[in-house]
Amino acid sequence: MIRAFSFLLSGNACAAGILLLRTVLISHLINLENFGIGVSLVLSLTLIEMLTALGFQQQIVNSPHGDDPNYHSALHGVAMMRGVFGAGVLLVLASPMADAFGLSHLVWAFQLLAVVPLMQGGVHLDVYRQTRQHKHRAAVWIALAPPLGSLIAVVPLAVLFDDFRIMLGALLVHMALGTLVSHAVAKRSYRLRLNLAITLHSLQFGWPLLASGAVMFVVCNGERAIVGRFLGLEPLALFSMAVSLTLVPSLVLMRSTMSFFLPRLTACGGPNAFAACAVNTLRGHIVLAGVMVALVSLLGAPFVQYVLDDTYRAALPLLTLLSVAQALRVVKGGCAIVALGKGFRKTELMTDLLRIAFLPLAAWIVIQGASLVRVVQIAALGEGAGMVIALLWMNRVQHVPLRPLWAPLIWLAGTLIWAVLTHDDPPGYRIAGFTMLIAWLAMALIGVRKILPRKGIDDGMEPPAVPGCLGNNNGLHVRLWSKNS
Repeated sequence: MIRAFSFLLSGNACAAGILLLRTVLISHLINLENFGIGVSLVLSLTLIEMLTALGFQQQIVNSPHGDDPNYHSALHGVAMMRGVFGAGVLLVLASPMADAFGLSHLVWAFQLLAVVPLMQGGVHLDVYRQTRQHKHRAAVWIALAPPLGSLIAVVPLAVLFDDFRIMLGALLVHMALGTLVSHAVAKRSYRLRLNLAITLHSLQFGWPLLASGAVMFVVCNGERAIVGRFLGLEPLALFSMAVSLTLVPSLVLMRSTMSFFLPRLTACGGPNAFAACAVNTLRGHIVLAGVMVALVSLLGAPFVQYVLDDTYRAALPLLTLLSVAQALRVVKGGCAIVALGKGFRKTELMTDLLRIAFLPLAAWIVIQGASLVRVVQIAALGEGAGMVIALLWMNRVQHVPLRPLWAPLIWLAGTLIWAVLTHDDPPGYRIAGFTMLIAWLAMALIGVRKILPRKGIDDGMEPPAVPGCLGNNNGLHVRLWSKNS
């Protein structure tokens, strides 16, 4: 189990490191204003992606028909329709989005982004079937190859251009390679067909995830949109760089834990086994969140000072607070994974709506002239409130006990407080504090075996097989296919 998770985590971490290197390289090649234009394009594309996200990974992992090739071919049809729809929406909204960022003269760049959903519509979904079977090599390839190719593409793009088009070109290369690599690592041939029954079933399953994606866009990018709208492109570039330095490690953790824990949670049978699996899932998220804060707190400032351009040093005061907000989001994401393990798809939407309630306050204080630090503090407060609600909901609805989580939660609170209070202190002093906190956690959990289970002991994390996998295609036609499909 630990070996598989380490493989996933290291692969996603390498991919994140490549993306961060690409961002740093581009930041040295273009000025702040052009970097802000590139961020505006990325935000617009992210909006459309999240508004059309149907959660194909969750559908394949959760469905008892997730191994069936006919089911996959029908989902390929749904993915293609999603791509065409997303491209159309981008073309229609290109002009309003350009106007919103004060970039009316660059409508063509926003329109060019419409090719991305079309490319993603042809993605091969076999990687999720392999993840369902606890085989993660294909997922790691898809995580690594596209960012590496886009990093290499920056060199010729820098020869041709000296503005935001470097970032735009790298983004297009990344997305194109993602689709190509998904076909290269697939073990089944690509088939596409349209099936009304499965399309409707996919939409029914995915609409809460789609709504959650729309809300998540506001959650992840709401502050950036506020900064870009009211403060301009240069503050947006600074704020986005600080967000990227903390968002990248949190996304690495959440992608890795989603691929690793969700198939195991889905396969847990009885309530006791599921509760044990859920507790270990959340313990893992809590520990990883605290370690992430410690690393960002210790390494973030030296990275900005010695790797980035001097113009980005103004982002230093934001790093620790942003890492705290992301840590709380990682724990909240663990609760969402536990909920998905039992088919609850609206949990993340519920907590993210609470998070959005804090955005008007952030907009108001920006208009009043408050600093970016205040914006981040409000974001952290919103993430903390969402995490508490998620934990209480999980306890009341899914009957997952919270008592085994008190020790790691207290440790996480201590880690976050220590990181914030000592962010200006000497590194040695801070390292000593983090080391003591980690030692206390190990003792509080009565040994590392509570997080890393001993061989031969069933903790609900190693199911023998995913239930409901079909040996043939016969049963599928009864519920999802008509005889004429």
